Amino acid sequence: MIVNELIFLFAVSLVLLAAAGGVLISLLRSYDRQQKLKLRMQDVVAPADRPLKPVAEEISLTQKVSKTQEYKAKAAAFIGVDLSQAETYPIKWWLVPPLTLALTIVAVAMAVHPLSDDKIIVFLLTYVCSPFIWLLLTKFVFNWFTNRRNAKLLEQFPDGLSTIVRCVRVGIPMGEALRTVARDAQEPTKTEFGILADKVSIGIPLDVALRELSQRIKLTEYQFFATALTLQARSGGGITQTLETLAEVIRKRVGLKARGYALTAEARTSALILSVLPFIAGIAIFVMQRQYIVMLFTTKSGESVLGIAILLMMSGMGIIQYMISNVLK
Repeated sequence: MIVNELIFLFAVSLVLLAAAGGVLISLLRSYDRQQKLKLRMQDVVAPADRPLKPVAEEISLTQKVSKTQEYKAKAAAFIGVDLSQAETYPIKWWLVPPLTLALTIVAVAMAVHPLSDDKIIVFLLTYVCSPFIWLLLTKFVFNWFTNRRNAKLLEQFPDGLSTIVRCVRVGIPMGEALRTVARDAQEPTKTEFGILADKVSIGIPLDVALRELSQRIKLTEYQFFATALTLQARSGGGITQTLETLAEVIRKRVGLKARGYALTAEARTSALILSVLPFIAGIAIFVMQRQYIVMLFTTKSGESVLGIAILLMMSGMGIIQYMISNVLK
């Protein structure tokens, strides 16, 4: 009875939070529209009333966004979605949360089944731990998508910089040099430089296009590239030496990362073997002595042991992967 009341209160709390969030978003949008309307009326009615202020030219890779866009980006970042790169994911980003939710439900159901007699543990696993498991799993999937693409971009970036340097040295304009990289490079660099070249060709200033590129990719090397080209476009001077140095530094970093992968090959192979070995041993026991392995699926104690074993194996794999990732960083 108490569990049912707690479930009802939890559901009511979720509904109230969702309603409060909807009202808050509506108020923020209304406030944003009022502020924009007020600024437009000031520009039309009394533009001369505002004092003239000298505008200092700044080189910045930041962009001002409205409150609504800011809260929307924060909500997406809460589950790990990068809206600026959502179209580059292997699948539609809105498919990932339902898939991870289904996987979470299956995992929690497997963990709860052997413990169905203990109502408190079942309640904690189902209504307290499940949201955290779903959130962590969703973040992991989106981070894996982003990290895999960024690794390819970083690996291909030095060749793109070398192409730009060669084009600039023979007198080709920067816009055409970017188009050359978009034509000759591999994916995903081909797509990113194609977007950059298209924006420059339709009249968007180079510094604005570079700022959007650095904000979309979020790699330090691309931010250095955007800053260097912005300085060259505004103040003049040679850019080839800067880009050559940047390309050489990136090549060294990529080589160092490859060496790290080589040094951690033994640990990664061990993790793979330890992950596959229980399944191979289980299949072998099922073929040779079936009555031993069937107990894990037909008895309460066997199901509990199986659930604990799966949990420990997943925890060990996660710890090994975390340690390897920290070493490679």
